[in-house]
Amino acid sequence: MKQGKIVQAYKLMEELAPNKELNEQEQWDLYQLRKNLKKHWEFQEEREEALRSKYVEFVDDKGMVTGEIANAFTRELNTLGDMDIELESFDKPKIRFVKGIPFTTAEALEDFIEFVKS
Repeated sequence: MKQGKIVQAYKLMEELAPNKELNEQEQWDLYQLRKNLKKHWEFQEEREEALRSKYVEFVDDKGMVTGEIANAFTRELNTLGDMDIELESFDKPKIRFVKGIPFTTAEALEDFIEFVKS
C-alpha cells in the first residue's frame, strides 16, 4: 500500500471521531485502527520536516520556494507519498454508514474499513 494512502486514511479517521452516530464499539474499532497506522503518520511527519529543513535556505521573503527548487521539493514529497509500505495484517472494522460520513470519505477508507448499511 502507498504511504500517501495510509496518511490520508489516518487523517480521515480523525474526522470521523466527533460523529455522534457511531456507537462505542465503532469508535473503539476506529481508535484501534488509527493507532496501528500512527507509526506511518509519524514517519511521514518526520520525513516532511527533514524535507522542509533541507529546502529552508531557498525560501524567499514571502515564505515561498519557486522554480526548479520548488519542483525538486515537490518531487521528493511525491516520492515519499508513493513509497510502498507493507502493512501488518489487520481485520477491517465494520462501521455503519451513518449520517455525517460523506461517501467520498468512505471511498477513501475502503482499504481500511468495511462500511455497512445502517
